[in-house]
Amino acid sequence: MKNRKQRAGLRGQILLVMATFVLAILAILWVFQVFLLKPMYESLKEHELRATSARVADTVGVHDLQAVTDSLARENSICISVYEIIGRDAVMRANSHIHGSCIIHNVTSDSLMNRLYAGARKDTYYTERISENFFVSHGAADVPESIISSRLTVQADGASYLIVLNAEIEPVGNTARTLAVQLGIISVILLAAAAGIALLLSKHISRPITQMCAEAQKLALGTYDVCFDGGNSRETAELGDALNYAARELSAMDAMQKELIANISHDLRTPLTMISGYSEVMRDIPGEMTAENIQIIIDETKRLSGLVNDILDISTMTGGGTRLDCKLFSLTDAVRRTLERYNKLRTHDGYTITFLCDREVYIYADPSKILQVVYNLVNNAINYTGGDKTVVIKQIAEEGKCRIEVTDTGEGIPPDQLPYIWDRYYKVKNYYKRSVAGTGLGLSIVKNILLLHGAEFGVRSEMKNGSTFWFSLPEARQDEEINAHATEA
Repeated sequence: MKNRKQRAGLRGQILLVMATFVLAILAILWVFQVFLLKPMYESLKEHELRATSARVADTVGVHDLQAVTDSLARENSICISVYEIIGRDAVMRANSHIHGSCIIHNVTSDSLMNRLYAGARKDTYYTERISENFFVSHGAADVPESIISSRLTVQADGASYLIVLNAEIEPVGNTARTLAVQLGIISVILLAAAAGIALLLSKHISRPITQMCAEAQKLALGTYDVCFDGGNSRETAELGDALNYAARELSAMDAMQKELIANISHDLRTPLTMISGYSEVMRDIPGEMTAENIQIIIDETKRLSGLVNDILDISTMTGGGTRLDCKLFSLTDAVRRTLERYNKLRTHDGYTITFLCDREVYIYADPSKILQVVYNLVNNAINYTGGDKTVVIKQIAEEGKCRIEVTDTGEGIPPDQLPYIWDRYYKVKNYYKRSVAGTGLGLSIVKNILLLHGAEFGVRSEMKNGSTFWFSLPEARQDEEINAHATEA
């Protein structure tokens, strides 16, 4: 609980994410718009100068060179001069003047021209920066500068041309300071907006989660009349639907468990009362120590034992503790032996229990578990059969499978309740005639055993026409049957 309280809430987490995102965006803007503004601007100017000088070099041999340089000068706001080098002289062949402070047109300096020529002759392309006072700038933000470049190109006919370009670099110090102020204001606005959006968003998301958490706490305390409202978000709405479904299932399970307790209490009370009553009679009244009274006590003890065994079986199966001891055995013989338990019902209570089979069938399974399946299905049919007290067990062997069907003549099961009859504690109400008390565990035990065997099973039922419960297992191969008979012999 302490660790959970120390964790940041949803609102705080969203606020942190939004603030981090906004700060990252602002940091990028500050870097590019303030700190890198001048370097990027100067780099673009230098790139533009180099590209323009290359384009001029490609056209120095044409007759309309002046028109070409005029066009490039206007397009890029660059002053251009082209000189043909003849011996020690430089003869101007084109001159495009754009801005008034152009150094290469307004200032004549032999040292400058010699430096440009020497630099271009050495590296083909040469560039330098010059302030308006012709001193090299040391990086002062508000001192106007010019970039001068020179390119020496030699044509196919041997003529050499010196291309000189001049571009002004506008001072960006004031611009950078202005942008810094603007970005400061924008930063405050964006952070405030991010905080507001984060608070609204977190409220929108956390409200249904908080509500569902409160309802879940009620559910944990056993209050099933809860409603999980997931809000308008798809994910939280799906979570709310899932929790509502879980609440309904838990409520239904709780109701069935309460019914189980009531049924078990009733089923335990009746035999215990009879055992206690007959024991006291046999103790206190002479001549009551008869075989009939002792048999009643034995029968009620077996009934109690069966009830306890059912509870232990379903607990073991649902806990994953059941292990199968599979072997080859006769399913037909297992059914016959199971039906011998009901001889007393046939003789004294008028039940008609019929087993129909055409041949002996062997399967590979756990004999004791399959015997329990058959016993529970027959018991279920006997409990809920009709007034004629008839139960029919049929064995159908075909296509490599053996199918056992147990049919009663009772009231049947409503179609809407068929999917639930295999659940623990479930019993169809108001339709079955109950001649023997039951807990609703028998069919659940059957289901779990058959699932462990990978068997197919199901039920068919029509109202007023009884029900048929069935299961199907693979029939053993013929050579396995022969080996089984040899082993028995």
